[in-house]
Amino acid sequence: MVDFKAIEEKWQNKWLEEKVFEPQMDEKVPKFYITVAFPYLSGHLHVGHARTYTIPDVIARFKRMQGYNVLFPMAWHITGSPIVGIAERIKHRDPQTVYLYRDVYKVPEEILWSFEDPINIVKYFMKTARETFIRAGFSVDWSREFHTTSLFPPFSKFIEWQFLRLKEKGLVVKGTHYVRWDPIVGTPLGDHDLIEGEDVQILDYVLIKFILEENGEVAYLPAATLRPETVYGVTNMWLNPEAVYVRAKVKNGGREEIWIISKEAAYKLSFQDKEIEILEEFKGEKLIGKWIKNPVTEDEIIILPADFVDPDNATGVVMSVPAHAPFDHAALEDIKKNTDLLVKYDIDPRIVENITYISLIELEGYGEFPAVDESGKLGVESQKDVEKLEQATKNIYKAEYHRGVFKIEPYKGKPVSEVKDLVAKDMAKKGITDRMYEFSDKNVISRFGNRAVVKIIHDQWFIDYGNPEWKEKAKEALANMKIFPESRRTQFEAILEWLDKKACARKVGLGTPLPWDPEWVIESLSDSTIYMAYYTISRAINKYGIKGEQLVPEVFDYLFLEEKSETREEELSEKTGIPKEVLREMKEEFEYWYPLDWRCSAKDLIPNHLTFFIFNHVAIFRKEHWPRGIAVNGFGTLEGAKMSKSKGNVLNFIDAIEENGADVVRLYIMSLAEHDSDFDWKRAEVGKLRKQIERFYELISEFAQYEENDVELMDIDKWLLHRVNKAIKGATEALEEFRTRTAVQWAFYSILNDLRWYMRRTEGRDDEAKRLTLRKLADIWVRLMAPFTPHI
Repeated sequence: MVDFKAIEEKWQNKWLEEKVFEPQMDEKVPKFYITVAFPYLSGHLHVGHARTYTIPDVIARFKRMQGYNVLFPMAWHITGSPIVGIAERIKHRDPQTVYLYRDVYKVPEEILWSFEDPINIVKYFMKTARETFIRAGFSVDWSREFHTTSLFPPFSKFIEWQFLRLKEKGLVVKGTHYVRWDPIVGTPLGDHDLIEGEDVQILDYVLIKFILEENGEVAYLPAATLRPETVYGVTNMWLNPEAVYVRAKVKNGGREEIWIISKEAAYKLSFQDKEIEILEEFKGEKLIGKWIKNPVTEDEIIILPADFVDPDNATGVVMSVPAHAPFDHAALEDIKKNTDLLVKYDIDPRIVENITYISLIELEGYGEFPAVDESGKLGVESQKDVEKLEQATKNIYKAEYHRGVFKIEPYKGKPVSEVKDLVAKDMAKKGITDRMYEFSDKNVISRFGNRAVVKIIHDQWFIDYGNPEWKEKAKEALANMKIFPESRRTQFEAILEWLDKKACARKVGLGTPLPWDPEWVIESLSDSTIYMAYYTISRAINKYGIKGEQLVPEVFDYLFLEEKSETREEELSEKTGIPKEVLREMKEEFEYWYPLDWRCSAKDLIPNHLTFFIFNHVAIFRKEHWPRGIAVNGFGTLEGAKMSKSKGNVLNFIDAIEENGADVVRLYIMSLAEHDSDFDWKRAEVGKLRKQIERFYELISEFAQYEENDVELMDIDKWLLHRVNKAIKGATEALEEFRTRTAVQWAFYSILNDLRWYMRRTEGRDDEAKRLTLRKLADIWVRLMAPFTPHI
C-alpha cells in the first residue's frame, strides 16, 4: 500500500523550504495572476470549500507548466459579526454551537472555552486553515499572507484609503434605506452575517388601506400586494380566523390612523418608520363576515375566513382577485362549497355564491378570467393542489405583466407593465396606500441566532451601487471580461442592472473603522473587493515590516494610481519613513502583476462579492488595471444531502485529506463535475479512486525504471504515444476553460484506458521498444497529472 502521507509531507516541506511558489518579477516571462475568495475563519473548511480552492490551484500549476510566472496568494477574512456572534453563543453555552465546535470541528474543550474571546477563534482557525492548505498541496505564495480588520493595521489602512477614494467620488453616501436587521443586537446584516437566508429577497409591498367603519370609528385594513393594479378586481378580503390581529394606533409621517393588522406585522412595521401603539388584540374570527370598502372603487366587499393566510407574511390581510390570481380563485370556489364554514361565521352562503369575478386584463390566448383558464389547464381541483397553483400563478403573472393590456379606466389600453406603477403612484397621491418591506422567506437568521427583520435606517453609510455613471463603467468592464462558464454572464448583467445602495458599515463586529466616522465599522462584503491589489504589495510590507501608520493615503495613491516617479518616491519616503527603494519595489510589483487575470469563487457570491469586485475595481483603478476574468464554480453535497454544519452533515477538508491523502481528494473533486456544476462527495467512490491512484503510482514507478534507448518503435508503440499526445491536447484545451472534469478524463482516464488496451495487445512482448514507449508514457503522464496530483 502506498504511503501517500509520507510522500506528500516530503514535497510539502521541500516546497516551503525552497520557497518554490514565491515568484519574483521577471519582465522576460509572461505573468499569470490568479486569486480565489479568501476563506472566512469561523470554522474548519469542508470538502465543499476544497473544490473552490483546488480549482485555482490546478490552474495555477497548469500555467506554471506552460512557462508563466504565476502568482497565487492567500489571506484570511475575519471581518464582521459572525465571529463575534460565535463567541457570544459559546459564552452562553448555546448547545448547538458547542456541539458544532466540539463534536463536528473537534476543537479540544480547553481551547473551546477560550472562544469566548473572538480573537482566539481567529487565531485557532487561521492556524488550522493554513495547515489545511499546506496539507492539500496548494501552491500558495505565503510571503503575501495577511488578514483583514484593524487587527492587521497595514491592510486596515489600505481599506481606509479605498473608502476615502470612494467617498471623494460620491460613491459612499449617507442616507435612508431598508436593510436586513438583527433586532436584538441592533445591527445591519450582510450575506456573511446570516446562518440562513442569504438568497432571500426584500419585497416592496404596496399596502392598500381598505376601510372599516364601525361604531363611529374608521379603521384601515392594509392589504399587502405586489400587484397594486389588481385593486380594481377585488371581490372579497381574506383573514385567518385563528390568527391574532391587533387594532393599533399607527403614526407615520405626521399622520395618525387606526390599523388592523396581524400581531407579527405590527412588530415588523415598528422597524419601518412607524410608531405602533397596540390598542387591542383579538382573533381574526372577530372580523369574519364584516363588510369593508375598497378605497379605489368604493365597492363594499366581505371579509371571508381563510386558514391559508399567514399572519407572519406582510400584514396578514389579503385581498382576493379571483379573476387573475389562481390561489384566490381556488379558495373562493372551495369556500362556496363549504356552507358549514360560512354558517359558522353567520355568513349567508348566497352572498358568497353571488360573488362575481371582475375581469381587468386582456390577455391573448385567455378568456375573461385568465386565472380560471390557467387553473383548468393545469388540472387544479382545490387549494390543496399547491404546486399546480404556484405554477399557474407564475404563468399568469408573467404573461399578464409582459403581454397583458389593462381594460379599466382611466388606464384602459395601457400595458400592465406600465399600469402597475401608475396605479401605485396615483393611490399614493390620494393617501390611500402605504409601503411595507418584507422578506420573500421568513427564515432569515443572523449569526447571533436571531430572526432578522427589514428595517428602514437613517444616517446609515451606503455604497451607492445604483449610481448610473458607475453602472455604465461596470457594464463596460463586464463586457470585456471572460466569464466561465459564459452562461453566467446574463446573471452578472441582471445584477449590475438592479443593484442599488448597500449598507457598508455597522456598529458591531470586527473590521476597519470608517476613517471619517470611526464609530462605524466597514462590513465584510465591503472590505473584500479590491484586496487582490494589496496582495501585489503585501510581500514587501511583510518583508520590511512596514507599519500601518506609515501607509498614509498618499502612499496608496502613488502605488496604485500614479505614474512612476523618483521625485514622488523621495517625497513619500521623507514623509513616511518607508525607504524609496521599497516604494519603488512595491510600485513595480503592482505594475507587473496587475491586472488580475482570474478571480475564482463559488456561484453564491455572484450577487454580492463578485459583482462588488467589478464595481470597486472600475471605481478605483485605471482601465488598464480592470480585471480580466471571473470563473464561477458550483457547490458540493455530501452523500446526496446538502452540507449543513448545524446538522453535523459536513466533512472537514482536513479530515478528508487525513483519510485519503491530498492527491486522492484533489483528483476526486476535480473528476466529479465540471467547475460550474455541483458535485456529490461519496466516501465509497473516493475509496475506489484511491486504488486507481495507487495503481497509477505503481505503474509510473515501474515504467520510470526502464532505460532510455534509440531503438525503432513499432506502429502500436507509436499509436500509444499518439494517444498520449491527443490527451495532452485535450487536457490543455479543457484547462484553458476551467473544465476540470474534462481535463481529468483526458489526463487520467483516457491514458489509463489506452494503456490497458496497449498492454493487452502487446502481451508477451518485453523488448526495448516497448520499455522505451512505457518510459516515455510515464515521463509525460506524471507531468500531465501534476496539476491534479502534484505530490506523485
